[in-house]
Amino acid sequence: MAWKPRRVCRCGNIIAATDLCECQIRRKAEADRLRPNANDRGYDSKWRRESTAFLAQPENRFCACGCGRLADCVDHKIPHRGDKKLFWSRSNWQPLASSPCHASRKQRMEHRQ
Repeated sequence: MAWKPRRVCRCGNIIAATDLCECQIRRKAEADRLRPNANDRGYDSKWRRESTAFLAQPENRFCACGCGRLADCVDHKIPHRGDKKLFWSRSNWQPLASSPCHASRKQRMEHRQ
């Protein structure tokens, strides 16, 4: 197994390369506490019905990233950030495999913005 050097967190603590610093854990917990739940963000029964219908279409069967996996999740190409018009615009939807395509690749892309 390859060894990774320790890193310096922006608060100044030296931690293992793969670990989160306590300040990072606190910031994430605070952000999660303030974030509305999925239902309040629009992912309700109407969303589940519409996204299931979207994935049932033959052209949306496979992941849009080209990995060849079956799509099981509808992703917004442009993050809607609460904009209901963008949220419901089907031209902004794409089929993705929830893991790893949506769970890791897409999230990394959004966090860079």
